[in-house]
Amino acid sequence: MEAYKTWVRRNKDYVHSLESLANGLTWLLPERFSTSEIGPEAVTAILGIVTAINEHIIDTTPSERHPGSADPSSFPYGLCISALKDLETLVEVVAEQYYGDKKWNFIAVTEAIK
Repeated sequence: MEAYKTWVRRNKDYVHSLESLANGLTWLLPERFSTSEIGPEAVTAILGIVTAINEHIIDTTPSERHPGSADPSSFPYGLCISALKDLETLVEVVAEQYYGDKKWNFIAVTEAIK
């Protein structure tokens, strides 16, 4: 994991470009998976989570002036909330497809966790 963090920190611009390209390509997915919304929503959620993780890695880079400024042992609450936000739509789409009107239970649980 440390090798990945180092790579992301050294290649911020490249990482942002790859994320933008991947997010742009998701606009083509609905044509491929027209029978279900789960596929495109899953891809979008995964890309959102990966983007949030990369942003967290970049934001917690220790600065040269303050080498101990980023506390790696602190729990990343912001990252968890961001991941839940990205998963929320996927949970709603899956619950709608498999449970219909009972989807509100899943949505309420997701909101409660957030």
